[in-house]
Amino acid sequence: MMDSGMLTKFKLFKRITQINQPDISITQLSEELSLNYQQTFIIVNEINNDLVKIISTHPSILHKAGKINSTKLLVTIDEYRYFLLKKSVPFQFILYFLNYDSPSIDDFCQRYYVSRSTVSRKMLPLKKHVKQYNLRFTYTEANLSGDERAVRVALFDTLWLGTRGTAWPFKSVALEDAERLAESFSEYFPLSRTYLGAKELTYFAAIFLCRTRKKYFVSYDTRYDFLMMDNPYYDFERLNKELGPIQALPAKHSKGESSFIFFLAHYAPFYTLDDDPSLFQTLHDFSARPNPVYELVQEFLVYAKVNIFKKEPEITNSPIIVGNLLNIMFTFFVLRQPFPNLQKLVELPRKKKKADELLETRIQAFFDEKAKEKEYKFIYTIKKPLVKAFKSVLLPAYDKPKHSEHLIVGVAFEHNFLLVRRIYQFLNDLGFVDSAPYQEELNEQYDLVISSSLLPRKKYPELPLYFWDLSYDEEELADLYRTLQQLFEKKNIIQD
Repeated sequence: MMDSGMLTKFKLFKRITQINQPDISITQLSEELSLNYQQTFIIVNEINNDLVKIISTHPSILHKAGKINSTKLLVTIDEYRYFLLKKSVPFQFILYFLNYDSPSIDDFCQRYYVSRSTVSRKMLPLKKHVKQYNLRFTYTEANLSGDERAVRVALFDTLWLGTRGTAWPFKSVALEDAERLAESFSEYFPLSRTYLGAKELTYFAAIFLCRTRKKYFVSYDTRYDFLMMDNPYYDFERLNKELGPIQALPAKHSKGESSFIFFLAHYAPFYTLDDDPSLFQTLHDFSARPNPVYELVQEFLVYAKVNIFKKEPEITNSPIIVGNLLNIMFTFFVLRQPFPNLQKLVELPRKKKKADELLETRIQAFFDEKAKEKEYKFIYTIKKPLVKAFKSVLLPAYDKPKHSEHLIVGVAFEHNFLLVRRIYQFLNDLGFVDSAPYQEELNEQYDLVISSSLLPRKKYPELPLYFWDLSYDEEELADLYRTLQQLFEKKNIIQD
């Protein structure tokens, strides 16, 4: 949502906050961000002026001699992001059509002093992003259109990540109304039991109220039937009781909107706690009646026991894993298309590792076969995001060292058990290191040689040697761990 100038300013501010020192050199910042000194100096001055606009008493972060004191920062990264986004045309446009009655492109251009061509140009990256979810922006009547369920989740992702709860961006909905609605349905949502999760729910409730008050409704989907029909856990009377007689919805819309709230409780892998009541309810409800979601997840878990977790099959019995896979499968079964995903927006693209690829290949093989079956043909259209979602749930439980190339480490210490036992114990506990006494003839095989002497390096200058003083302390163990972890990651990244 930020244009290139705004994004550069944000990245520079973010870097200043990360360094957190009283004397950061502008030259250093310019080199890190590939800018020239003059550009960086101008942007830092703009940031300094912005800080006073956010907090009128904010002290200057600029020093003489081209230095910055980031320890004086009082504005958080979330507050500064929101400050910048409020000047961003795409973000302004979303807030506008959510908060104003009868929104139109002409009215928007008048209010924000922009031309239609500027709006069209600056919306392009966001248009491209939402298109993957079959959503599109309309301008005659300013709106985001498509499956209303996906619209609301996309709006939530945008507004939550844009504010992170630091501001209330909903002019047309009172915070108390949203909090009350969120509270009345909180038992269905694991989010409600965590600090930020409760705030996220309030944002969802606000978007719900914004859209229904503008007469944008969600329809009931018959694919919910096996879960929600004649199930007393899902209280379809609750919504109108909460809204009250004046705002109560007609029966048709009340059913559709209630079902959407219950769908939202399952649309992501929310479960993180073993004793979560909503997790037990999910496991019970999905297993209580015959349905393709439960059957497919159970078939996958049987497959995973043999093909993924052969040495630790008990992992597939974990209630958290089963519950999260059910949620993912339910969402794709219902929608049959890619769906807005908070994780996808915030995670940096990472180089694929060998363990990741092995896991993904095995999940892919299962769904390739299933998609050939008549009742599971819908998998074809959503196979790629479905495989990635399953992988994201299973990866933390997948024993990476077991499925990765271990580091080969030689240990060159004085021959004394009392001196070497602790270092061997440390290396063995890591789980991804194979260590043994150093042998010169194996030099080509070593990823690292840990030595209490620099003699091996004198003889073999190319040897990857880590000097280890025998009188080491715990801090040095931490440094060694960092080095080994980085080598392990590097060894297991798949090269393009």
